[in-house]
Amino acid sequence: HVDLHGQNAQQAYDSLLFFMKNAYQRNLRCVLVITGRGKNSPDGVGVLRPQLQCWLTREPFKRVVLAFCTAQPHDGGPGSVYVLLRKYRKKGRIYWERMPADSDLF
Repeated sequence: HVDLHGQNAQQAYDSLLFFMKNAYQRNLRCVLVITGRGKNSPDGVGVLRPQLQCWLTREPFKRVVLAFCTAQPHDGGPGSVYVLLRKYRKKGRIYWERMPADSDLF
C-alpha cells in the first residue's frame, strides 16, 4: 500500500508513480492507495481522490491498471482505493518517465 496523506498533488503523483512502477515490476496484482477523505483540507473537500481517478486513467498508469474501486471499510473505506494491476510482461514497454500532458493534472 501507499499512503498519500498530507502530500500536495505533485508530491502525491511522484509517490504514486514510484510505488506503481515497483508494484508492477514485482508482479503485485492488487494494491491499496490511501488518499484520505480530505477532512482537513480547505473547505473539507478532498483533492487527491479525484486526482487519483484522473491519473489512473491516463499515461503511464492506464497501461498497467485494469480496474480500481473504493476500498472496504476495514481497509479505509472512502479514503482508500483498491487498484488491480496487469500481470508483469517483460516485452511490453511502459514509459514511466512520461509526464501527463495536461498541466491541470496537478
